[in-house]
Amino acid sequence: MDLQGTFDARLEPVAEAFLDGFEAGRDVGASVAAYVGGDLVLNLWGGSVDRKRTEPWREDTLVCMFSITKAMTAICMLQAADRALLDLDRPVADYWPAFAARGKAAISTRHLMSHRAGLIGFHEPVGRDIYYNWQEMVDALANETPWWEPNSSHGYHARTFGYLLGEVLRRVTGIGVGRWFEREIANPLSLDFTIGVPEEDLARCAQIFPARIRPGEEKLWPESMGQMMADFYDTSTPTGAAFQNPALGPGYMNSDNFRLAEMPALNGHGTARSVAELYAKLKQLLSRDILNQATCTLSLGPDRVLKSLTRFGLGFQIFHEDAPIGVRAGSFGHSGAGGSMAFYDPEREIAFCFAMNQMQEGVVTGGTSAMKIANALYRCL
Repeated sequence: MDLQGTFDARLEPVAEAFLDGFEAGRDVGASVAAYVGGDLVLNLWGGSVDRKRTEPWREDTLVCMFSITKAMTAICMLQAADRALLDLDRPVADYWPAFAARGKAAISTRHLMSHRAGLIGFHEPVGRDIYYNWQEMVDALANETPWWEPNSSHGYHARTFGYLLGEVLRRVTGIGVGRWFEREIANPLSLDFTIGVPEEDLARCAQIFPARIRPGEEKLWPESMGQMMADFYDTSTPTGAAFQNPALGPGYMNSDNFRLAEMPALNGHGTARSVAELYAKLKQLLSRDILNQATCTLSLGPDRVLKSLTRFGLGFQIFHEDAPIGVRAGSFGHSGAGGSMAFYDPEREIAFCFAMNQMQEGVVTGGTSAMKIANALYRCL
């Protein structure tokens, strides 16, 4: 494979770990970047953006990073709180009065950001087009009943996270997450990352390939993954409601409808370098106090949706040995469906992002390639 990009000479084993994903058949196209102490030390890309492997992955190829987007949305909310536009502990209904219906009057933005609100999906069937109609979606969420007593436990708000927080941000600032991110984060830092793809950039998007499950492979999954998959298609359960009511349909991530929409939990598109750079420059975006709040553990333990241990702060996944985001304790960030991962290690000042277009089944945090590359990076430093 024709490897592109640059890396410090001491990081040759990291480049080899990146190549291994292609040689092992895990990856079709991918990019990876890392900053150490604020300096770019690794920026690599390779493979193809299409299944036929006729179009090469380029430096400016955009790829959907799925739930890595949640951390971007969280940073927008934290900036608003930093500027006293938003009080994280006030009831959401103070900003969004209709939200108080059906037992939600006491839910705060802090509860939303830490996956403790219980609004993971809908009890009654809804059509998939609801995801492409912001007003219809937020009205439905305002009229929804929590799946558990808010703040009594936590469960991953896989898709609703972005709509819930985005509507709060819209009501306190007058603009949505996509515009806020562009104006306050991407443009000032010259980042190539957007929440919802501008029409002129659609041609730069890599195709995403769903996971291929080989016979018997599911036997290698952790027990918790088997438990989650047992409920995955049962929409009467929190897991099924979160992921399948409504189901977005096959190939949705490659449609223009999906790419053009603003879905602040799952359709951020960009380059690995831009995401790694954002983490490297977080201290330019957030005060020390709000960043400390964001990286304190608010939810830890069995996740009602994912059926495994998860650990969350304010929108960030926080490292736990049973749910690693990054390599070592103290790291925080977010993974994306299928195996992408971005994180920051404040002690070592390491910012990292790996993004790919061949999804891997059975992963909750970083996938095999992301973890192999990140571990190789730490061994070299």
